[in-house]
Amino acid sequence: MLTEKQHAVLECIHQFIESMGYQPTLGDISEAMGLRQSGIHKHIRNLIAKGYLLESSSKAAYQLPDYSDTPTSSKTELPLVGVIAAGAPIEAIPERQTIDLAEHFCGPDRYVLRIAGNSMIDAGIFDGDYVVIQKQSVANRGDIVVALIDKMEATLKYYHPRPVDIIELRPANESLEPMFYAADRVDIQGVVVGSFRSYQVSF
Repeated sequence: MLTEKQHAVLECIHQFIESMGYQPTLGDISEAMGLRQSGIHKHIRNLIAKGYLLESSSKAAYQLPDYSDTPTSSKTELPLVGVIAAGAPIEAIPERQTIDLAEHFCGPDRYVLRIAGNSMIDAGIFDGDYVVIQKQSVANRGDIVVALIDKMEATLKYYHPRPVDIIELRPANESLEPMFYAADRVDIQGVVVGSFRSYQVSF
């Protein structure tokens, strides 16, 4: 976990680069923050130890991590640069790895559906999200499936077959009740293998 001063030093470095176009020296950071250069040096060493900055092979006191040489084999890969907590804070440590989005989402007989409604919010699937579907006509108990009811209406629900040819389609929303259908009224169209959303706002 970064201290308040370490975070301020790191932020100062990034702001300086954005403004000036080059990496600040210890003197530049000292002047910008109004702190002694010896204190800045201590913070820089701690940032290096925590993985936010790298040792420099030149006379500079540090260097920024560079992911421009991260190997990628296609436009479907993005760099995986660390881990960040959604609960209690943990260190976000840079790593030289990539995630191939095609490997996770693309494949034979897969397609995307856009979600309308809030019946699966407790499964982390919200209105406006996209789900990746593996086209298939069978499913395992507990799978999230695309179910076609009476060959007319499709819905996304948890699949729970019951005895005596009854299919329970269970929502992931405590305010909604499960739906029960005779097995011959339900056709499985596919199984959810992933979901995603965009936070980019278009104006």
